[in-house]
Amino acid sequence: MLKLLLQSVFELFQKLLGLFINRPAYNQLKKSRSFSLGIPCDAEFAKIAPGAPSSSADARSETSSDCSPDCSSDCSSDCSSGLYSELYSGFYLLESNLDAFLARYELIENAKQTLDLQYYYFHGDTSGKLIASALVKAANREVRVRVLLDDIETLGADESVRILNEHPDIEIRLFNPFFFRGLLRYIEFITDLSRVGRRMHNKAIIADNCQAIIGGRNIGDNYFSANPEFFFLDIDLLSAGVVVNEVSTGFDEYWNSRWAVPVENLYSRPDKKYASKKIKKYLQRYVQDVKKVDFEEALNRSDFKKNRSLAELPYIWAQARLFYDAPSKIDKTHLSDNKQLRIDFREILNSAEHSLTFITPYFVPGTQGLNWFLELRSKGIEINVFTNSLAATDVVAVHAGYARYRKKLLAAGVNLYELKPSAYVRDRQKLKVLRPGSRTSLHAKTVIIDSQKVFVGSPNFDPRSSNLNTEMGLLVNSKELAMQVLDLFCGDIMKQNSYHLILEGSGYKNRNLNTAKRGKIVWHSEERAEDIQYFSDPRAGFWRKLSVLIYRLLPVEEFL
Repeated sequence: MLKLLLQSVFELFQKLLGLFINRPAYNQLKKSRSFSLGIPCDAEFAKIAPGAPSSSADARSETSSDCSPDCSSDCSSDCSSGLYSELYSGFYLLESNLDAFLARYELIENAKQTLDLQYYYFHGDTSGKLIASALVKAANREVRVRVLLDDIETLGADESVRILNEHPDIEIRLFNPFFFRGLLRYIEFITDLSRVGRRMHNKAIIADNCQAIIGGRNIGDNYFSANPEFFFLDIDLLSAGVVVNEVSTGFDEYWNSRWAVPVENLYSRPDKKYASKKIKKYLQRYVQDVKKVDFEEALNRSDFKKNRSLAELPYIWAQARLFYDAPSKIDKTHLSDNKQLRIDFREILNSAEHSLTFITPYFVPGTQGLNWFLELRSKGIEINVFTNSLAATDVVAVHAGYARYRKKLLAAGVNLYELKPSAYVRDRQKLKVLRPGSRTSLHAKTVIIDSQKVFVGSPNFDPRSSNLNTEMGLLVNSKELAMQVLDLFCGDIMKQNSYHLILEGSGYKNRNLNTAKRGKIVWHSEERAEDIQYFSDPRAGFWRKLSVLIYRLLPVEEFL
């Protein structure tokens, strides 16, 4: 009853405010058309690359889809070995945060023709400034740079975005933008939640249509171990070969959609001389800011920096499939497109014969997901779920959505593991910036199927990823790569790093849903070489536990 009352009050408030706010910019977006750069693909580059990024998806069909064995191109040193083919792509697992940053930086530094970036977050912190400065330097080499950002996290960055967009070889578009800029954007959360509540969660960087990085990381210090107080455990795939052409096609589809609005349509354009001076000042300031921190020193200690270039990495060559939502998922009227990725990928998961391992920071299965897990368990499929503990999560509201399903999942025989905030950081020995009490949180989005296939991408296992956000990811048919990710999983769930959840008084053979109603969850841990048991969310603190109780009363699960 309380939930229904709160929901009714919220909807009434939203409608009343909507009557008083005119949104001409939103109406303009509804009428907007696709935009074309009109840049011809260099003929020689088209011969050696698997389809250079075009200004539209239709134009792509006119370019070559083969990477020639002629290794005059910089596609990859493996090109001469005939590893580029119509069937196989190369993959290298980026599990180290430092390596993940260096791989992106090297892609940008080595780019000859094009750079396409598609991100949910692009923070203006140390690592973000380094990436931004590298992009400007690439543009100064006449590399065409296209940056597509979701508008959810651009508050405070309007000036930087507006200035950088004036570089002749940099174009920035904002996806599903707010039309009130600055703090006024929060009004739209009330008056237009059905639109602005839907976001582009995709994450990709593509260089020369030859190599791409896809995974869970955005651009920011938390993802690259540059923040001494908070670290994400995450996973990306560095990809080469035919699958990169699919990634580029997906990028073009988003870039040319009516939801990708050029920055000049949202801001007044600055004077070009002023913009040029500002860009130079930004670069100088970025260099000065970076020198004040120890991140560069940590990067120099990275094995990736010392021993390897992207061309020398031991790629795993395998067949792969790219999944991505249509941009129109943002439009709630396009119901046929809304859940295509989930529908397609669910079919792949249902093909599992032995086991499924989910690694996800935000796990809210919902009633439908719970029933699906129960069905899989009835078939004897082993299910492992690794997610954040309440103490480790960076989004307490999502944990509240997850907590309501824990007992039933455990009763059904699902293995639950929750990351500790004190878990090791994979780059710890290289990080002099690490501070006592620094916190670790899981951010990887990965599924391992029968130890034979692995999915790495942007979607979480929650209603928001399924129904509201656009997502993307790669399914790679490779036992070797799947085992690499499983090895990481096995290390992460050790009791020194994670809690093992057990339903008290229920042995594996006796688990059922009736047990869930009367059982109690016990968190098993190892601390200082001793086995420890907790009977409520460990080390979460009073306020986090209180917040969970409050969130569970609110009708917000569909937005989690």
